[in-house]
Amino acid sequence: MADVETVTVKVTQGILKGKVVEAKYGGKYCSFQGIPYAKPPVGPLRFQPPQPPEPWTGIRDALEEGAVAPHADWVRQKYRGEEDCLFLNVYTPKIPSENEPLKAVMVWFHGGGFGFGSGNTDLYGPDYLVAADVIVVTLNYRLGALGFLSLEDETVPGNNGLKDQVAALRWIQQNIMKFGGDPNNVTIFGESAGGASVQYHLLSPMSKGLFHKAIAQSGSVLNPWSSTRTLRERSFALGAVLGCKTNDPKVLIDFLRTCTPKQIVEGTAKIVTHADKRRGNSIPFLPIPEKNSGSLQDVFLPDDPQNIVKSGKFCDVPYLTGVTSHEGLMEIRNILKKPELLKEIDEDFERFVPEDMELEEKTERLKKASDMIRQFYFDGKVLTKDNIMDYVNMQTDINFAHGVHQTVNYHEKYSHSPLYYYSFGFDSFLGVFKRFVGASHLPGVCHIDDLGYLFHMSIVDITVDQDSVEMTTIRRMVKFWTNFAKTGDPTPHLDDDVMIKWTPYSQTNPCYLNIDKDLSIRHYLNKERMEFWDDLYKWSIAESKL
Repeated sequence: MADVETVTVKVTQGILKGKVVEAKYGGKYCSFQGIPYAKPPVGPLRFQPPQPPEPWTGIRDALEEGAVAPHADWVRQKYRGEEDCLFLNVYTPKIPSENEPLKAVMVWFHGGGFGFGSGNTDLYGPDYLVAADVIVVTLNYRLGALGFLSLEDETVPGNNGLKDQVAALRWIQQNIMKFGGDPNNVTIFGESAGGASVQYHLLSPMSKGLFHKAIAQSGSVLNPWSSTRTLRERSFALGAVLGCKTNDPKVLIDFLRTCTPKQIVEGTAKIVTHADKRRGNSIPFLPIPEKNSGSLQDVFLPDDPQNIVKSGKFCDVPYLTGVTSHEGLMEIRNILKKPELLKEIDEDFERFVPEDMELEEKTERLKKASDMIRQFYFDGKVLTKDNIMDYVNMQTDINFAHGVHQTVNYHEKYSHSPLYYYSFGFDSFLGVFKRFVGASHLPGVCHIDDLGYLFHMSIVDITVDQDSVEMTTIRRMVKFWTNFAKTGDPTPHLDDDVMIKWTPYSQTNPCYLNIDKDLSIRHYLNKERMEFWDDLYKWSIAESKL
């Protein structure tokens, strides 16, 4: 690394040595990677909340990314990671000189269903955002059982992966000024489970005051995959598959602390039940309410997320949220490989009735709900490859769009801060996940495929022509997101790329920005589909009272 230009910054733990990096499309920025924001969560600290990081003497290299959290990588199809994984990365346009105005800070929480992923530059290169004069922070947090195992008591209440994110936000409050960042202008943003994480911080007393604006992409705490109500049984089941059948919580935790991270990750895959798989729940350890966890200051999530959102007890900050046009394309990879699966799925259609409707299995009510869903999306017909796009729309709505729609409505009802809503519909070669799924021949933008317009993904390293509509869309997305981070308004001024004012969503003006080849303000996103689910939930509540 002799020819690399290096830079140093003094943080509370000691001195860091970073490097100057050439950005993808010209310009440079300063990169500080692999910064520990908490003590390594190993040994007795496994399954415990994060502890403050230790100082070091001398100069610590921050030249490479730290280890990722242990997980089964679904892209590379193999185990990777190390338990000592609580690292963050800071990317800044330049090291500040005296009296220089502080820059807005954007903190990214990666997606991956709380079970896989990392904040690394293979997917989340900061090049485009940093070029817009903001500071970008990405991070790793604990995943799967190591991040979310819970005994639903005071000893192991759970949610450690989200508490890791809080620890990172606290580190940022203490240190980001040294990199030129404004601790009083922090925007948290994330996609999928990262988007749900963003909303969890709005609900959590632990995160209060650590951020000032929020962007949740394709993720909400009201999505069915984003939380669970039972983890104690699953935690004991994990012990059992790894060789410790016990009912004693202390025996279980002591045993699990002797297992390797790889054993825990591989054991977790073995406790996914047929009932889980049938509903598409392949990640058993998720955020959970901490109702029996002692003093409130140690609690991340004091109640069911649905209850907190519906009662309006969330942080009132400017909020930007939305979905891609066809999130549900991600659900058809196996069907495209094996079309005969459609018949199997069709014969068990009741799996599509969301669990939070609380309609018991094998009852007339459940059958009626599933018949209503089939009638609405498929005119009562069976599933075939001819109506696959109706299936995609149904999966979009169940897993993403309706939860985001509800979130928007509750924010509109309770929050006084501006609320911005979007649908991302620009389908181009930057939609790499759609290609991975094998759905390039189908219309629409898949889950994850808005991210190539905000981040440079080194894993695919596509070069975009400067005069292309793809590059125009990158510039637009970066402007919307960074303007919002700087000012709370995604379109404070118009220019050649953005000739349209993105107006806030309200009850009297239920508008959203449709981000496609051209930009347009539209109203009532997926109106009939959202009304169908609103009505179905109302019906299920009425039924449960009978």
